Amino acid sequence: MNHELLEDSAWRGPLMLAMQRAILAEFNSTDWHELGYLTGFHDYIRGHARLLRSLGFGDDDYGSCVFQVLEHFASNDIRALVAVIDHLKVRPNLEREQPAKLIELGYQAGHVPAVLPTVSASEVVRRALADADHLLLTSGAPSAIDRLHTAMHGYLKSACQDGAIAVPESATLTQAYKALRAQHPALQSLGEHDSEIGRILGSFASVLDALNTLRNHGSVAHPNENIVERAEGELVVNAVRTIFHYLSQKIRS
Repeated sequence: MNHELLEDSAWRGPLMLAMQRAILAEFNSTDWHELGYLTGFHDYIRGHARLLRSLGFGDDDYGSCVFQVLEHFASNDIRALVAVIDHLKVRPNLEREQPAKLIELGYQAGHVPAVLPTVSASEVVRRALADADHLLLTSGAPSAIDRLHTAMHGYLKSACQDGAIAVPESATLTQAYKALRAQHPALQSLGEHDSEIGRILGSFASVLDALNTLRNHGSVAHPNENIVERAEGELVVNAVRTIFHYLSQKIRS
């Protein structure tokens, strides 16, 4: 981690703005208390004249209060700012909005942005995606495979249900995807390059079939001796995230 960049107020400006936006959209009072204990600034957060009060009452000055806290972190302990960057409710937004800044800081390049569940996503899907992001940050990509499998499986079955596409309750990941691909109206017309895009979507079925196998025999979902290697695990995570992003954009489910 290149702390010198974070200490440069001009360089960190766009990153601070992205962090503030993520916090405004995602944080609740519990998140603030947890962050306070994690960074050693709990007394500051709890004693802030307006932060938690503005959050609780939805006051207009809450956004300014968030900036005050971030600047306090930057001025007093840059490690606290790093903790904000790494927070599960902040990092996915930064990967999407400021990927170049993260790379400059020393975060690994090449990750497909994290998946942000839509409003209609089930609690199972939301929790599995959050768990996968946490495991990716703390334990590495191989540990995230099981939770991504659960999230994708739940998402596909939910999308079929929302689209009135009949699939058995016991439908596998691959079966649910094939049914969605074959029957959902949004996936029938793929633009002027329908044939080539169709080939890519067909290859997604192979990716998900391989995900099934890797989840059962190459992940920590079961007591497997031969866990997929880190680079290959990141390949799996990126592939599944790509499928998620495409489907959620096309079918808005």
